[in-house]
Amino acid sequence: MALDNVVLGDKMKREADRLLAQIGRADSMIVAVKAGARAEGFVLGLETAGALRAGDAERLYIIFETALEDRLKALAS
Repeated sequence: MALDNVVLGDKMKREADRLLAQIGRADSMIVAVKAGARAEGFVLGLETAGALRAGDAERLYIIFETALEDRLKALAS
């Protein structure tokens, strides 16, 4: 699932892209988990502020979780 499936303003999209990039370039599991936690906090903040359409928060959570899982698998091998 890509960010294209989520309606975000320009500034929010740039931040989501930045967070995905942080997860993707994490050089250790600890750094990856921290980046994943930041991404989750970002989504929680947007969700709490009512800045997302119904369903977009869940899609963002899935996008970040999938990216984190993929990075952790890559670091483990």
